[in-house]
Amino acid sequence: MDITPKSESLEKILTGLETNFYVPDYQRDYSWTSDEVETLWIDLKNAFKNKTDYFMGTVVLKEHSGSEEKFDIVDGQQRLATFSILFSVFNIIGSRFHLQPDLFPDLARDEHNKKFAEKMRNIAIQRLREASEPDNYFLHLNKKDSPTFRGIIESDGPLLITDEDLKIVKNESRLIKTKKIFIKKILNDFKGADSIEALYSFLVHIVKKLRFISIRVKTDYEAFLLFESLNSKGMDLSVADLVKNKILMHANGASSAELLDNWEEMMRSIESSRVSPVDFLRIYWEAIKGINTTKKELYKFICHYIEGLPATKTGVEQFSLDIKDKAESLSNFANSRLIFPDCIQNSNKALKFCGEINQLRYATCYPVLLYAFSNRKDLVDKLAELSLSFLFRWITVGDYSVGGAKAVFDEVLKLLNDPSKTESDIIAPFFKHEDKVGDSAFQSSFKQLKLQDNALAKYIVSKVYLHSNNAQAIPNYSEIHLEHVLPQVSTKWEAAGFSIPEGTLIKDWVYHIGNMVLLDKTINTKIKNSVFKSKFPEYQGSPFPDTNMIYKVATTGRGWSPEWIIERADEISKSVSDIWPLKKN
Repeated sequence: MDITPKSESLEKILTGLETNFYVPDYQRDYSWTSDEVETLWIDLKNAFKNKTDYFMGTVVLKEHSGSEEKFDIVDGQQRLATFSILFSVFNIIGSRFHLQPDLFPDLARDEHNKKFAEKMRNIAIQRLREASEPDNYFLHLNKKDSPTFRGIIESDGPLLITDEDLKIVKNESRLIKTKKIFIKKILNDFKGADSIEALYSFLVHIVKKLRFISIRVKTDYEAFLLFESLNSKGMDLSVADLVKNKILMHANGASSAELLDNWEEMMRSIESSRVSPVDFLRIYWEAIKGINTTKKELYKFICHYIEGLPATKTGVEQFSLDIKDKAESLSNFANSRLIFPDCIQNSNKALKFCGEINQLRYATCYPVLLYAFSNRKDLVDKLAELSLSFLFRWITVGDYSVGGAKAVFDEVLKLLNDPSKTESDIIAPFFKHEDKVGDSAFQSSFKQLKLQDNALAKYIVSKVYLHSNNAQAIPNYSEIHLEHVLPQVSTKWEAAGFSIPEGTLIKDWVYHIGNMVLLDKTINTKIKNSVFKSKFPEYQGSPFPDTNMIYKVATTGRGWSPEWIIERADEISKSVSDIWPLKKN
C-alpha cells in the first residue's frame, strides 16, 4: 500500500485547483453536537491567542471513480463540513458588513473596516468554491445533508443576529445549529473598534495555522486498513459503513434507492438486536458464506465477494436483499428484549432457549442459529436447546475458554453445510467432551460454583426454582431479589463468630451457589446484612420453598454454616443435568 501522509493547512486542502470532495451516501450524516462545536471554537480561540499551530487530526481521501481531481472523504467529513460552515459565516459577515447596520452596530463603516471586511470575504469564499466558478463548491455532502448544507454556504441574504433568530431549536438540522453557534460566538467574542480587523486575523490564522494530516488512497481496502490505526476527531467509520459504500459503488448507480432502503432496513433490524452491524456481518459471513474470519479481515473478504458479483438483480441487489433478510432473522432470536424470564412464556420453543442465551450473553452460537433459522428450520429447536446447555456447561460452570466452545460450533456449522449429514451427525460435536461437559463432570463442577455476578446467580437460582416446583413463571421477577444468606457485607457475621474452614476465604462462601436463595425485595432490603438468627425468621412463609425450608430447619436450632452451604449445593446439583440437558434425543 503506497501511502504518503502530508501535513497540510486548510489553505492547501480547500484550495480549489479543480479539486472536489464528496461525502459518499454510505457516510453518516453530519453528526457534530453543539458541545463539539463549542469545544472546537475554544480550541481555535486559544490557538489564535497563543499564535500557535493547531493539529486537527487526519483526513483520508480516496480517489473518486478513478479521477485525480475528485475525492471521496473516507474520514474527516465532519470537520471539513464544520469548517465550511464557519467559512460561510465569515463570508456573509464580510459581504454584509457595509449593507447591514445592525451587524457590529458600533463599528464605523469607514474604508479601513470595509477593506478588512472585503479581504475576509475573499479568503472565506476561496475556501468554499472556485473563485471563477460560482457554482463549483469544493465540498459536497451526502444526499440527505446536501440541500441544507448548500443552503447555508450559498446564503447571501441578511445575517440573522437577534437572540430569537439564533435560538437553538431541538429538532432543527445540526448543520443549522452549527451555523447559529458560530454566529453567536463571533458576535460575543469580537467586539470593539478593531473587531473586523481582529476577525480577519482570526480567519487567516485558521486557514494557515490549522494542520491536518492528509492521506490519499486509491482503493476502499486501503482506506479500511487505515481505520485500524487512525483515531481522529471526526466520527470514525466501521467495516459496515465501508461495505455499504462498496455495495453502492458496485451497483454503479443502478437501483441505489432500493439498495439504500435494504441497508436501512438491515440497520433497523440490527439496532433491536444484541449485536453491532459489524458483528452481524461477521456472523452472516460465517453462517451463510461459510468463511470464518476476524473483524479485521472481514472487509477484505466481503469486498472481494462483491467485486465478483454482477451489478444486476441476481448479483449485488440479491446480496443486499439477503443481508437484509438475515438481519431480520437474527433480530428475532438475538433481540435485546428477548431475555429471561419473559422468554419462557414465548410460544416458539427455540426462542425460549434463545432468550436464555441472550440473558447469559452468549454469542458463539449465533452463526449456527442464523444458519438453522434460515436453512434448517427442522433443527432449530434442537440446536437452540443444545447451544444453551452446552455453553452453560462449558463457559458458565466449567469456565473453559470461549475459543474451545467456538471450535465446537465451527464443526457443527460445517456439518450443517453438508447435505449428506444426518441430524445425529450434525449434533455429534456437542457430545465429544464428556470429560468436561458430560452430566457427571457438570454436576461435579456445579457443586463448587461461585458467582459474583448477581444477575447470573439470580437466573440460575430461578431456573432451579422453576424446575423443582414445576412452575411456569416467576411472578413480579423484578421485585424478587437474590438473597445471600451469608451476606456480601459480612462484618456482623464475622464479629458474631461465624467460622470458615482453614484455607478458605469468607467470599468463597458468600458467593457459593449453596448460599443463595430467592427472596422478596422488601424483605431482602430489610435484613440484608443481619446475622442469621435475626434474618431467618423473615424467611417464614416465603413463596419460594427453598427459602421457607431454611426457616424450618433453622427453627430446630441449626445455624447457617459452610457445611449447610455444601449440602444445599450438593442437593441442587442433582437436578442441573435435567435443567440444562445435553441429550441426543
